[in-house]
Amino acid sequence: MSTPPSLCEAQKQARNCGLDIPKLEALLKEIEPLSDKYKEIFYRAATGLYSADDLAEMFNHSQKNLNADFNKNLGSHLKDYLELDERVGITSLRRVLFKKGYCVDINDDELVRVLPTRYAENSESEQSFTVRQN
Repeated sequence: MSTPPSLCEAQKQARNCGLDIPKLEALLKEIEPLSDKYKEIFYRAATGLYSADDLAEMFNHSQKNLNADFNKNLGSHLKDYLELDERVGITSLRRVLFKKGYCVDINDDELVRVLPTRYAENSESEQSFTVRQN
């Protein structure tokens, strides 16, 4: 069974937004059975790029129904599986996934070197300014 194009595109978009797709796939397997439609909603909501209104329009739902469906089909299971005190909704999904380590560590040596260099540059700039009192 292959992944439908729209779900594949949603996963690609989530990957581009820094999410760890294999880890998310494992998470979704824990709360199976889940339709491809809800998997796609999950990935698109996880990107943080779409509001509940956007997703409702994309999936031909009313916003109220989409939020209720998301909570019933995903949010309640995620709350239990991730051992959360809070409800997981469309708008809180990305924040929860980030806090729980479902984002890829994108630090690399080039990015790590920026901070010390920037700090040295800022220190030099600060020393070159003199403070005038009125």
